[in-house]
Amino acid sequence: MIAVGRCPNSNGLQFYNPANGIFTSSIDYRFQHHVTSGAFFNPKYQPGVFIYRLDETNSVFAPKFSLDTYVHVHTHSPPSTAQVIGLPTYTNPNIYTVAFKDGSISEYMEDLLTAAPASVSFTSSSLLPSWIKVGANATLFLHSMSKPRHGTLKCSDTNEWSFYPGRSSDGILLPDLSANCQNLLDTGQLFKGHTKFKNVYDACAQLGLKDCVLGHVSAHFLSSLIAPTSLKSHQSMSPNDKAIWDAAYDEEYDGLESLPTWEIVTEQQFHQLSKGRKALPTMAIATIKYDENN
Repeated sequence: MIAVGRCPNSNGLQFYNPANGIFTSSIDYRFQHHVTSGAFFNPKYQPGVFIYRLDETNSVFAPKFSLDTYVHVHTHSPPSTAQVIGLPTYTNPNIYTVAFKDGSISEYMEDLLTAAPASVSFTSSSLLPSWIKVGANATLFLHSMSKPRHGTLKCSDTNEWSFYPGRSSDGILLPDLSANCQNLLDTGQLFKGHTKFKNVYDACAQLGLKDCVLGHVSAHFLSSLIAPTSLKSHQSMSPNDKAIWDAAYDEEYDGLESLPTWEIVTEQQFHQLSKGRKALPTMAIATIKYDENN
């Protein structure tokens, strides 16, 4: 078996069996970084983890139901339909992990499952959050939009979702929403209900903080621990000290620029915005911060 990556439908890993061309997945996995594989690659098997060597002579485990197939779960009458998202392991050889249409996930013994007809399938909308349905109120703020909009969600006969702002009859297409929905939610482009615009802007500002990188410039190599108090004193420093203070200034400036601290405007925009108002002055103050080691 060849590990190809994380399974998109469970917390396990996905493997490819070159002997039969089938992809399988584990229910979960755990790495033991302090344990080596040994000369013969003989790691201890953990629950939910299965590993094969390509030159193994023992039989390859063949589950009754393949990954992504549909089964009937006979816990009630009539039985419920579910999709197989996790296969049995050597330690749990009869346990399957299945996902239902409402998004819930459960584990069942093999004797409670039967194969569903080939015509049975879930629509992609089953992968969407429960609040996303036809006619649901939503707030959209795509990166291409200048401001957020309130509206409703609609789905076509071909399962294509669109957002209709206000009372407009012209919708904004949301391509492959089932696959892109989580990204839209995580990046502050789609909100449940008619969210206040202030909350939308605040959420986007907080998301912007995730891309910031904290850094510092060490004062260890300064020949003088007296911080510059003006540009004149800065210019009179030694080349080495001047370069260190320049690097510290650049680090601070770049950090502020990576935050939603300001917006760059043209001179014309500044004059329009500043009519009857005074601009806030800014000042760069140089200082040395000490930690527990200094």
